[in-house]
Amino acid sequence: MKRVLILGILLGASGLTGLYGADWPMWRGANRDGISRDTGLMRQWPEEGPPLVWRNNTVGNTMNGLAVMGSAVYTVGSKGGMECVFCINNETGKTLWARPIGKGYSRSFYPIQRSTPTIYKNLIYVLSSAGNLVCMNSGDGMTRWYRNVMTTMGGVLPPGGYAESPYVDGKWVIVCPGGPNASMVAIDRHFGQNVWVAKSGMAAGYSSIIKASFGREHQYVSFSAEGLFGAKVRGGDVRWRYEAPANAAGVSATPPLWFGQTMLASSSTGTGVVWLQKEGQAYKAQEVWFNKDLAVPTGDLLKINDYVFACTEKDGLVCFSYRDGKILWSDKSLFPGDEEEESATPKKSKKRQSASSDPPASVVTGPTYLAFAEEDSEDTRQFTIPKAAKSKKAKKRVAPPKPPRYMATMTYAEGFLYIRTSAGELALVEANPNGFHLRGKIALPQMKRGLGVTPVIANGHLYLREGSTIFCFDIRDKSRQEESSESSQETQETPSEKRSLPGMPTGPEVRQRGVPRVG
Repeated sequence: MKRVLILGILLGASGLTGLYGADWPMWRGANRDGISRDTGLMRQWPEEGPPLVWRNNTVGNTMNGLAVMGSAVYTVGSKGGMECVFCINNETGKTLWARPIGKGYSRSFYPIQRSTPTIYKNLIYVLSSAGNLVCMNSGDGMTRWYRNVMTTMGGVLPPGGYAESPYVDGKWVIVCPGGPNASMVAIDRHFGQNVWVAKSGMAAGYSSIIKASFGREHQYVSFSAEGLFGAKVRGGDVRWRYEAPANAAGVSATPPLWFGQTMLASSSTGTGVVWLQKEGQAYKAQEVWFNKDLAVPTGDLLKINDYVFACTEKDGLVCFSYRDGKILWSDKSLFPGDEEEESATPKKSKKRQSASSDPPASVVTGPTYLAFAEEDSEDTRQFTIPKAAKSKKAKKRVAPPKPPRYMATMTYAEGFLYIRTSAGELALVEANPNGFHLRGKIALPQMKRGLGVTPVIANGHLYLREGSTIFCFDIRDKSRQEESSESSQETQETPSEKRSLPGMPTGPEVRQRGVPRVG
């Protein structure tokens, strides 16, 4: 009866859905571009900020992202020394359940955002910091199958642990274990068996896969520790590489951007755009431009039309041209005060935690995948974290770069940027290439200096995670409800007029191109 009630909550009609927008089922939203399709939102915040709907402080002090699906919010947190997936009621903010996915890899040397659960139909796919890839039911959190990407796929643990969010595409779930034998792996999402393995020889980075289309070929693109590479969707053949944006420390934590036949990537080394051309049966990666002064070490990049908004370690918040990398404007007003390096730098752990330090209880062994059929309502099983295999071909890396002062995570919706700054504030800024225009700013006691988790906008609500606390704000503009409703009716009455995606060029002469169809 308890499970039926939970499933009813998750699948039932939600008071938060409907007119204003859609769900946010994975890392950086439905299309992994950081763009929300919500409409009818506030254009100016009151001094006290948007109204708070609920607050939850039970998920543990981690930097994992949020996924919103209907009446449920999912995230990864810590509980009892274990990393757990949490399910939260989107109406009340109460925790419905928490399920362990293994003991975390606690070595932290750089401010990076951790894995976000991926929700696909009735299942959750999540990767722990120690490499446990777990599939579980979205309704009650019961485990379907489990694999460790190091012991069963030959992956090599990144120095800071895994931070990737799994990508689900139809029948497959795709992850990047890293290393010479498993740069990228496609897995049957129902049973956990390998479908294909892409061997680029590159170590795992700290960003996540995006799907792109070059010509008629769909590819999965990963920003690894040693640069970008693209793998063919069917078969996993590595088609091209672009190493210029990677840094010597292997810290690739900024999500890449795809547009048309090009890819953009950035790190502390600089930002570059590469043009992908097919030559015979192979692909050629030709650099369009590279700007070493335009360095985005971590955080988010947002492409809106021909412009990109980001936070560089030199100029603070910037808007630059996607076409040539020229900065149109920059602003540091969101980062006030003296430079406080110590507060922005994570403290080193007193004791280095071994990847194999899990309790010996319920050790998972056996073939390449395991299906759990137990009906344990509490799901107290603990997963072991196997020791990372050392690669003979692994390259020696230099120490990670010093965390920059200017960092930000951000999301776009309806003409505005929602920016969580490293100064410990959340700002509403116009996505305007002509200059910086602030429309609101809030600071909460839980917000600390340093990199924050990417804000989430779904169904007219803003979700913000600050350590062990999740906030849900109502950002709907009630005065615009009738306007949005009338606009929606007009769109339905003229189905022949195609509505362009946010972030894409417009005009009668421009051929509209959307995100590749999932599956």
